[in-house]
Amino acid sequence: MKKNLLSLLIALPFFAISQTFVSTSPENKNVILEEFTGISCQFCPDGHKIAQDLKDLYPNDVFLINIHTGGYASPQGSGTDFNTPFGTSLANQAGVTGYPAGTVNRHVFSGGATSMSRSAWSSSATQMMSQSSPVNVGVQASVNMSTRVLSVDVEVYYTGNQTVSSNKLNIAVLQENVPGPQSGGSTYNPSAILADGRYNHKHMLRHLMTGQYGVPITNISQGSLYSNNFTWNVPNKLSGYNLSPEIDLTNLTIVAFISEGNQEILSGTEVNPTVVFTNQFDANLTSVNAQDIVCANSNNIEVSFRNFGNQNLTSLEIEYSVGGGIAQTYNWSGNLSPGATETVSINNVSFTPVVNNQVTISLKNPNGNTDQNLANNNSSTQFYHYQSYGIVSSGHSTGNCSFEITTDQYASETSWEIIDDNGNVLSSGGPYSSQGTFNSNFNLPSGCYSLYVYDSFGDGIAGGGYTLRDSNGDIIHQKYNFSGSKDQDFFQMGSSTNVAEEINSNIYLFPNPSTGILNIDGSFDKIMIYNSLGTLVYEGFSNTIDLSKLNNGIYSTIVRTDKGIYRDQVILLK
Repeated sequence: MKKNLLSLLIALPFFAISQTFVSTSPENKNVILEEFTGISCQFCPDGHKIAQDLKDLYPNDVFLINIHTGGYASPQGSGTDFNTPFGTSLANQAGVTGYPAGTVNRHVFSGGATSMSRSAWSSSATQMMSQSSPVNVGVQASVNMSTRVLSVDVEVYYTGNQTVSSNKLNIAVLQENVPGPQSGGSTYNPSAILADGRYNHKHMLRHLMTGQYGVPITNISQGSLYSNNFTWNVPNKLSGYNLSPEIDLTNLTIVAFISEGNQEILSGTEVNPTVVFTNQFDANLTSVNAQDIVCANSNNIEVSFRNFGNQNLTSLEIEYSVGGGIAQTYNWSGNLSPGATETVSINNVSFTPVVNNQVTISLKNPNGNTDQNLANNNSSTQFYHYQSYGIVSSGHSTGNCSFEITTDQYASETSWEIIDDNGNVLSSGGPYSSQGTFNSNFNLPSGCYSLYVYDSFGDGIAGGGYTLRDSNGDIIHQKYNFSGSKDQDFFQMGSSTNVAEEINSNIYLFPNPSTGILNIDGSFDKIMIYNSLGTLVYEGFSNTIDLSKLNNGIYSTIVRTDKGIYRDQVILLK
């Protein structure tokens, strides 16, 4: 009996070690690649692709953290602020001088800084992975969908000795699959372009659970084991970043790594948290979308929702209304597993047109039961009716129409398309292979249309222009030397009761770009200025307008005269 008890006591320490999830065998270093990026950085998608290719080649040894910071990371509207409180300090420490830039384990490979260009990432990572590591890192995590509490368990085992007396543990929370804008995305990383044209951002830093530079570990002798638990009550959005996207608990990644101090990273690992669904019946409304309309009095509403219940979702009531009208119900049925997403389109929803049309959605009665979490059931969106704006020209002759475009020397940046009110592309052209003038002919029957002219680089067509004509050869829309990434025009073919006609007038807006003061030369009744989101930011009658309190960007102007409407775009660059 004594012999058996002694054997049990001897076995206990080894049994305790065997129950940990961190490896106790010596391993080589893993790579933590911190990439400094921004949505307005043209070549950053190339960096994303290089890093992802490296990750795909070494999925268990390379872990990516994308840090949006600097001037290229300025937001472009709601849901596009990907900055964090940590980015500036990390970039300054790395010595970032251009974008994209990256650090591999915060190691100085050449020069005096850890920051390096994307061309050096792969070779530096290979070099780092060939070195033995004195430490292994293990991590497990779970997130509760009801409480939004993220719990992370970390174990650190030391397989070798070091010359330093302490280490630091860092825990980064990343968000995957965040849709948003990205300059250069279609050119340098086309596989990341989503069906709706937005860019799929990955490995996006959202939080450092251990603070800017980690928490200390003081016992780092060979054979020692460190373990700890960390929690974060995940907010819907980052505090202080009103334009940041919502933090999706089902798309998180945890990267834990050990550093010697604030710089040199020894090794690390990552895990996707286990998602815990505590409610039986919980439908989560994730998004509501409705496209802007030119002339129609009906629209399609796209609704996306998730099953946050712990059993399959088979039925759901979607209550919807437009413009405060009588609520109607769309009955959905299917078989949605916990955490899965469904998107439905409610088509041909009639509405009484106004300039800004509000859409309200509410989810009710999942599987015929009361939803156990009413906080995530409601949302709204809005769409614009351009004819109600008075910016749709009309009276154009149907039939064989023409579009002539003269590109600048960067013809490969130029493209265009004409779309009807149902979202169908009637005609398109570009990108073009060489500078020149190009002509297209196409048939446009009665109806309402949008013309979009794009410049992928965002600097417009210098020295070029385009003209859209109806079947009689009359001009529908004409513009030269447009600036920015997109020009647009809305028009109606055939008869119309709309009397707001676009004119080629003597109205002149200057200077353009403007540093804050905009002058209007010509006789007019009223000018309206809209930002890129379609929000009216100025309405008045003065020939001199102070725009200095507005943010830099591209603004659309509508000038009403006694002869009709004049439209243009103004760049504000203070």
